[in-house]
Amino acid sequence: MALKTVRQGIDIGSSLLGEYVNDAYKLHLESHENDLECRASIEVYDTSASISPADLLSLLRKHEINELVDLEQVAIFCSDAALGENPENVLLARGTAAENGENGWFELVVTTGREEALPNEDESGRIDFKSIQTFSNVEPGQTIGNIYPPTSGKPGKTIYGVLIEAVPGRVCTVIPGNGVHITEDGSRVIADQAGRVIFENNVLSVSEEFVVNGDVDLNIGHISFNGFVDIKGDVLDDFNISASKGIKVSGAVGACRIVADGPISVGTMAGLGRGEINCRGSLQAKYLNQVKVECRGDITIFHEARNSTLKATGSVQVPQGLITGGETVALEGIEAKILGSRSGTRTTLTSGVYFPEADRLGYLRARLKSLTEQLKRIKETLRVLHAKPIDDMRRALREAIELRIGILTQRQVNLDQEREEVGAELQQFSLQEHPTANPKINVNGAIKAGVFITLGETTEEVPATVSAPASIIEETGGGLRYLTYSPLPVSAAEAEQQARGEAERQP
Repeated sequence: MALKTVRQGIDIGSSLLGEYVNDAYKLHLESHENDLECRASIEVYDTSASISPADLLSLLRKHEINELVDLEQVAIFCSDAALGENPENVLLARGTAAENGENGWFELVVTTGREEALPNEDESGRIDFKSIQTFSNVEPGQTIGNIYPPTSGKPGKTIYGVLIEAVPGRVCTVIPGNGVHITEDGSRVIADQAGRVIFENNVLSVSEEFVVNGDVDLNIGHISFNGFVDIKGDVLDDFNISASKGIKVSGAVGACRIVADGPISVGTMAGLGRGEINCRGSLQAKYLNQVKVECRGDITIFHEARNSTLKATGSVQVPQGLITGGETVALEGIEAKILGSRSGTRTTLTSGVYFPEADRLGYLRARLKSLTEQLKRIKETLRVLHAKPIDDMRRALREAIELRIGILTQRQVNLDQEREEVGAELQQFSLQEHPTANPKINVNGAIKAGVFITLGETTEEVPATVSAPASIIEETGGGLRYLTYSPLPVSAAEAEQQARGEAERQP
């Protein structure tokens, strides 16, 4: 037997291990797939002297191919050769390829707003195209992402038993930005502050500010954000905004609901009778028209407020403009250049009152009155129904009346219980003392006839226009008193004391 070639390189990733030629056969042994496979081909001239399995295994051992030989395939190969079938490219030994490690990866478990927005559909199939907000609001301590480490992979082995090293995966790079940190074990990203998540160029951060560079419309939808919302454009009708730290709208606001746990600033707002602002900080606006405002701070309007309800636990000030129409209630005083209007539009002003208490007291009184009236009507209806000769009626009519009696009786029980609860709360209700209360109204230009003013226990209608700057307080003995103008921080009591001192000094 002659060995012509041993492990000669071949361009296609295979090599000839050896060619064995004798009078009975010509055998080719080849390495394939970068030494992961050993394949054999044979051309038999004398089947009676064809290669035996032992001879073939001996040749393989000469090439250091031992542990990964498929003995069954060797037997089949030799059997087919002895039958003169000249098997070709038969796999006699197989190694194992290395399994490279998987790269580490990052799983973002919240949304950033880059995701495609899909409109919400309610149970009846109606689609709300305005509720399309896609970013998640996160809280401090919340997990916003998981970091998964790379794997090392699994080594392989050639047909010669040589170890093939696996390539480990690459580490996932996540850079903690503002408002986040990575846990000590490197497995999670945690928010340090409330806001929305931003993930750009492998930098993960939480922003406390949400900026809209244009208008709030169908492209933006309603906004609910744990932070500060800054809108550079307008807010169209029926788009609502809520924020935990404050809202600023540079442009105009339509008939919307604006809610913030911090300060609010708007350009103008035309509420059409359904617009609302509710803030737990101070409010600033250039112009309000037909807007309901509840503010746990000061309200400052630079131009005018028309036909609006303004309620503040601080002061309401329009020092260069007017308040006309609607209702204004403030704890720490009201000041405007013009109060009321020549058209006679009803304008009501109340100062020195903490509106949350006043509103609750008003609600309880109105609710008690409503409950009493409802119970009176139910009692009368039950009296009439019980007076009917039910036993003599047709079955269907009798059952209908009995059903109605049962419903009204249960409703009477429920209303009686609620009336007791409301009555008990009313009985225990008492207005608290508020040290900053200032029952005082300042007018810098004029207060028009027909304006209704409530200070303390006094409610009066202004009989005639007063055109001089003045401070209005409640006289100690009752009634309203117009004093020389004094700044709003000067309390009503101090203003009255100053007025008495001036009067005593006059000859």
